[in-house]
Amino acid sequence: MTDKPFSFWTSQNTAASFSEPGACQARATAFEKKIRRRNVIEFAAGGLVIVLFGAMAIMAASVGEWLFAAAGLAIGIAAIFVIAKLHRDGSAQPRVPEQTCREHLRAQLVRQRDLLRSVPMWYLAPFVPGLLGFYLVVTAKVAEVQGWTVAIDGVWLKVTGTAAFFVFVGWLNLYAAKKIDREIGALDRA
Repeated sequence: MTDKPFSFWTSQNTAASFSEPGACQARATAFEKKIRRRNVIEFAAGGLVIVLFGAMAIMAASVGEWLFAAAGLAIGIAAIFVIAKLHRDGSAQPRVPEQTCREHLRAQLVRQRDLLRSVPMWYLAPFVPGLLGFYLVVTAKVAEVQGWTVAIDGVWLKVTGTAAFFVFVGWLNLYAAKKIDREIGALDRA
């Protein structure tokens, strides 16, 4: 008896692939840990921005420098907005029993991809008014003492560096969103 009794089944599914038990769970848990780690770092950085620019705003207001105070306040408010948005829309979703591990992982990936794609609008844009205000006030103060030529020479590199940093952060997040998009595609194909 050399013929296998179920050869027609096994020959039909040569491309079948199975994952190890618990692989999806481990992958979802690792992704959730990555989300939590990112959020903790962002919350700490946001807290530092709030404290530093809040203190700057208070000190500037105490000596009557209202434009400095407004710029510092705008940057602090932007940081509060970013932290709140990240907490609300960027935290890992709790698992629900009605959802399979694969569905949960896919939903997490889609949620994070969409959040990363919109970073220029919710993460970077809120800081623009405060930073521009800060640079304008500093430039005007320097211009009062040394003239506009010196003031503009002193600020253009800082503004250009800040803009380049913003472009880099935006690009980095869009790149990460594309990586997550590929993961979603691979999960859909599996």
